[in-house]
Amino acid sequence: MTISESLKVDHEFLPSLEDAYDDEIIISIILDCFYDLNYIKQSIKSVIEQDYNNVELCLVDNGASDDISAFLRKIHASSQNTSLIIYKENQFSWSDREKNVAICWNAALMHCKGEIISHLGHDDILSKNYAGKMVKLFADNSNCVTAGPLPVSINALGELNKSSENGGGDFLASNNRPRYIEGKKVALDYVKGSPERMFGAPGEILAIRKSILLEYSGYEQGIDMLQILKYSIHGDIGFDPEATVFWRHHALQSNRRASAQGHIDVKDFRRVIQRSNLINIWKRNFSLSEVKLLELFFKNKLERMPLTKAQDMVSRKNFYGLFLVFFHTAREYPEMLLKTIFHSVDFSFKIIIKKLKAMRVKD
Repeated sequence: MTISESLKVDHEFLPSLEDAYDDEIIISIILDCFYDLNYIKQSIKSVIEQDYNNVELCLVDNGASDDISAFLRKIHASSQNTSLIIYKENQFSWSDREKNVAICWNAALMHCKGEIISHLGHDDILSKNYAGKMVKLFADNSNCVTAGPLPVSINALGELNKSSENGGGDFLASNNRPRYIEGKKVALDYVKGSPERMFGAPGEILAIRKSILLEYSGYEQGIDMLQILKYSIHGDIGFDPEATVFWRHHALQSNRRASAQGHIDVKDFRRVIQRSNLINIWKRNFSLSEVKLLELFFKNKLERMPLTKAQDMVSRKNFYGLFLVFFHTAREYPEMLLKTIFHSVDFSFKIIIKKLKAMRVKD
């Protein structure tokens, strides 16, 4: 979906009732809201309390329930530099789970005042210094087109997740890059399987120059990948680990709910490849051998999707979920069905053998 097409989807835009900007760079932060009012309150609070003045909060009421809609209107009416976009119908579909990215985020993009555009998940939180740190990265380097803070995983209660199984881990080690680095280098490391560990994040995390977003079709489905492979390659990527985005992992996340239903996401990933025009963009910016690396990355990622989902179901002893993985694989990637079944059986035997060895050690 193009930006112009997204703007045709019925919505109402309410500009901020009071603007209070100075001469510094404006950073706009989009916050798309639909459910989880308690999380939304925390996310909004973290944006409003930034220690940088020129922060525009662009709220999106994505067909939310009455209590959330009322709260968003209250914030819009009482907060400076805050606009509100209202959709009567929720822009989401289980068959296209990032439909809201193409529609809601692009509408916000076109209404935003900022030179720098960022997005915050409705259940995530920004450190107080986030906006100032991100703006400085762009201000100090005119070739900086994307910039990111350090991601930190938190649970439903806002506590730090230390276990990688729960979305935690050492994100500083997986973001092994200097304050500035050429975006192409990060993208190449990414498609090579991150041997230099230059970029790691649980989702979309980068602030992006508005001009780059407008030049390259705006926000699109697959933003987690495209932030590196499509936008960052046109200049430098900035990084300041002193700024933080607290990324919340919890059971109600749409990707977790989809995984529980056995979705393998192959169809969605193929759609992202086609819509994003990535192959052709890389052909204009990289060597032929580097384009081949991207194509191999796509091929390997597609093959891993059903295998990884099946393995996860076996680990969780969710055999109905495993059946659903086989079902979706048969529909979306039939040539991988037998391999997925054999992989599941092999992985099951490995678990059994591991348990038997552990029992022998105890004996």
